Amino acid sequence: MRHIIYTLLFSLLALWVVPGHATTNVGTAGAQFLKIGPGARVDSLGGAFGALANDVTSIYWNPAGISQLEKTSFSDTHTIWLADIRYNYLAFATPIENVGTIGASVTFLNVPDMEITTLTKPDGTGLWFSAWDTALSLAYARQLYEKESGVKLSFGINAKYIHQQIHRESAKGVAVDVGTLYHTGWRSLRIGMCFSNFGPEMRFSGPDLESGAEEAGDPRTADYRPFPDTTNPARKAALETIEFPLPSNFRLGVAYDVIDAGDNLLTLALDANHPNDNSERLNIGMEYWYKKMAAIRGGYKFRLGEDWRDDEEGLTLGLGIHLTLGKRLIALDYAYADFGHLQQAHRVSLGLQF
Repeated sequence: MRHIIYTLLFSLLALWVVPGHATTNVGTAGAQFLKIGPGARVDSLGGAFGALANDVTSIYWNPAGISQLEKTSFSDTHTIWLADIRYNYLAFATPIENVGTIGASVTFLNVPDMEITTLTKPDGTGLWFSAWDTALSLAYARQLYEKESGVKLSFGINAKYIHQQIHRESAKGVAVDVGTLYHTGWRSLRIGMCFSNFGPEMRFSGPDLESGAEEAGDPRTADYRPFPDTTNPARKAALETIEFPLPSNFRLGVAYDVIDAGDNLLTLALDANHPNDNSERLNIGMEYWYKKMAAIRGGYKFRLGEDWRDDEEGLTLGLGIHLTLGKRLIALDYAYADFGHLQQAHRVSLGLQF
């Protein structure tokens, strides 16, 4: 078991020393809304949740984590994102005896309506368009084995349908997340791994990418009409858009309870991320619980490589509270994230266990 732990920790360290300046591939992937992580709790931890993964938002961060849920759980996250963008995430999961845990989630992002402009009318045409993204997912997780020493191994998979819409153009695709969660049995050390957003490339299509002109007919013939109408054949052409890959990512995380005594619980978490469209990133988070009722959280997001000074992400902070009503548990979380020149993002999450 120790060999496994050392191997995983070495892999985590290797991601730190990988030269991020070699190639970043920035801007090469689409469906960027899939990179906005849900859950105010997780955001306040700097996105370090791959090995914690103990609430229903684990469907996104590491689907193996929902195997830890003992009750039916629900979560709703509302985010006031950058540039007035609104992001909402709904998740639901329920454990089924001798089967595993089944979950589902809905992600929806929309931007404010914008006025259409053209070269001849740069100030606006009086027409407006909208843009929105959505993802529907279905997850399954199961604990593969558990030993008296505390060793546990869980596996999870999350399949998702993706839809993007810009005015009358749209792109559709599918993707899969696969994750594992390993409780080492050595004190409280947990290790989590997740491959996210693996799927075929997507492509935009729609009527605004098509053009055509109806033929008026041959003037030398009797059926010639000076103006085309719907009875005449049409010539059509369509712009072929370039396919784009999904923003896939490999996440490797560790979590450890530094203090677990009486009413006090202090947990440290660390995630290393290797995306396909950017340089590597290291996320660090800390969570303190008092009587499992009130929590204070903090985190930081580091970009590795020479361009780390250009990173707008950094400090994250948050609060959480748990209220028990009979057999029901209500969780309310808030997160603040600093985006430098892009100002701040605020998230609020409401959770329910019953």
